[in-house]
Amino acid sequence: MFNNLPLLSHALSRRSALKGLAGGVALGALGATGASHALAADQPPHLPATVVASSPRFLCNAIAATRNGTLFLGAPRWETMDDTPGVFRVSADGTLQPFPGGTWNQWTPSADPATAFLMVNGLHIFSDDTLWVVDQGIDPTTNATVPGGQKLVQLDPQSGKVLQILRWGKDILPPGATMNDLRIAGDLMFVTDSGLGGIIVHNMRTGNTVRRLSEHPLLRATYAKPMIGRDGHIFRDKDGKRPLVHSDMLEITTDRKWFYFSTPIGPLRRLPTSALLDNSLTDAQRAEKIETVTDMPTMMGTAIDTLDNFYFADAERGRIMVLTPEKKKLVLFEDPRLVDGDALFITADRHMLVPIPQTERLPPNNAGVNALKPPFISLSFPLPESLHGHRLGNAASSL
Repeated sequence: MFNNLPLLSHALSRRSALKGLAGGVALGALGATGASHALAADQPPHLPATVVASSPRFLCNAIAATRNGTLFLGAPRWETMDDTPGVFRVSADGTLQPFPGGTWNQWTPSADPATAFLMVNGLHIFSDDTLWVVDQGIDPTTNATVPGGQKLVQLDPQSGKVLQILRWGKDILPPGATMNDLRIAGDLMFVTDSGLGGIIVHNMRTGNTVRRLSEHPLLRATYAKPMIGRDGHIFRDKDGKRPLVHSDMLEITTDRKWFYFSTPIGPLRRLPTSALLDNSLTDAQRAEKIETVTDMPTMMGTAIDTLDNFYFADAERGRIMVLTPEKKKLVLFEDPRLVDGDALFITADRHMLVPIPQTERLPPNNAGVNALKPPFISLSFPLPESLHGHRLGNAASSL
């Protein structure tokens, strides 16, 4: 999910979303790429969207839910958000509770980065129903990575117990590397580096970790194409400098054959997962196996389902799109509230969760002007069984 910058008990308007939902699950009942890949002309289906999180103070760019519907939010320490606790668990009464509590949610520049969240840029829940948090370890006052601050933290979603912390040395995270997002498939964890460009593969069974395609041009963005938000808004700071975010989004097909990746401006690319795992290959040989799938508009977040439909948040037009395995782009959901919809999450009961951090309205992306418009919301809508005759699957992350 996009991050160009190296809620304690705020109420949520979530109570209405709790009504009538079984099991306590509070989730609610492109640019042109050639004629052969044109956007579907059909209108998107009418999908009832529910606000499942709304904070008057802290924006969130990540969201995830356990199987029983416990909702978690990731709130980065971006400009104007310096006092965020980083991670929240949403209570049944609709309040945000810092999670897991204590020092983890109370970091200051003088605090120990080993047991605190500095710059949370992602969180996810996979098949074992535990919570993983991506902490980029960046001190926003200096825009520098704090030694020992960049880490992956696994937490028990009920007790808040820290189950595991992963940190790596300069061989895996060289100076300038910034972990962005992660996916887990079986024993394997895959992490993108959006600071330099690169893919980290960690074997959770053996503990072995490798870095692949480090700073390769196919994993790096260029200034040839700007990041664009709603109504043609071009991301730039007060000096006119535009953000440059490298390998960011990643998804893995259900059969684990293909690894998809992209920068926020595209294009979407893929390579065989086996190429990332084959130690006999050089990075040059791996790069030869990379395929360009399709051009993309500016996008902030992605997801994939069990039928290998690739979902992405189109920031330019305020909609959620589906890229089918046949490379058709279908409009799934449109809403005027989708201002930079970020990391997408498909729940076990087939709802799409979309955090809306209003990234383009932050001063570093809006010519130095703070145009944020609280409250900061997250939406949920049900996935239909099919879209314009094309079947949609279930949550791949729960397999």
